[in-house]
Amino acid sequence: MAVYDVAATALNPHTGFAVSGFRVERIDTDTNELFGNCLSEWDVEDTYEAFWNRLDDNWESAFPVGQGKVKVLTVTRVESRH
Repeated sequence: MAVYDVAATALNPHTGFAVSGFRVERIDTDTNELFGNCLSEWDVEDTYEAFWNRLDDNWESAFPVGQGKVKVLTVTRVESRH
């Protein structure tokens, strides 16, 4: 398993403008069970965005008013574990 730094921001889904600052969150796939099955940077990106954006079944048709949509900018592997 591995540790990743996920850089993300939130965008207004209607205008595309940033509604939050840039942030970096460290994800340890050994200790964060949400990411336990992630094997690559792509898996981490998909899981991260799904966690923050896919809150219910009407996500695309009725994204919550006033809520930013999280967009991952980069995922960087920072440590490998064997």
